Amino acid sequence: MERIEGAAVSRCAASPYLLPLTLHYRQNGAQKSWDFMKTHDSVTILMFNSSRRSLVLVKQFRPAVYAGEVERLFPGSLAAAEQDGPRALPALLPGSAGVTYELCAGLLDQPGLSPEEVACKEAWEECGYRLAPSDLRRVASYKSHPPRIIPLWMNVNSPH
Repeated sequence: MERIEGAAVSRCAASPYLLPLTLHYRQNGAQKSWDFMKTHDSVTILMFNSSRRSLVLVKQFRPAVYAGEVERLFPGSLAAAEQDGPRALPALLPGSAGVTYELCAGLLDQPGLSPEEVACKEAWEECGYRLAPSDLRRVASYKSHPPRIIPLWMNVNSPH
């Protein structure tokens, strides 16, 4: 289990991963605006282990999920982000409050690597599966809010 200590929250001054923006536009004559986050594109790998007849999922601690659970259980906990400097969260939850089970995925933030190469790197780092780009088959590419996701499918018999 993840052990979380000394959790504090602050405003995100600058991030290489997120950029908050507002789009101002006119739709059917009405002036509107919409807040959104610009993020990196990413890949998602849907892996099926045929010998175990199961999907391969990654168990990860996600700080945003953890902070969201603190806010859900203790409303107003994230209000400290409006103040200067980090502020301790009023209540600490067990690390399991921020653990998710998800498909293997990775950001396309490494210059010179193709989406397939990033997918292979993530499959090794997150799941212990050594794959080559030729092992992958693109299933779909679609736009989502906020990143563009490129799911890839493969059939994997066992970790190499």
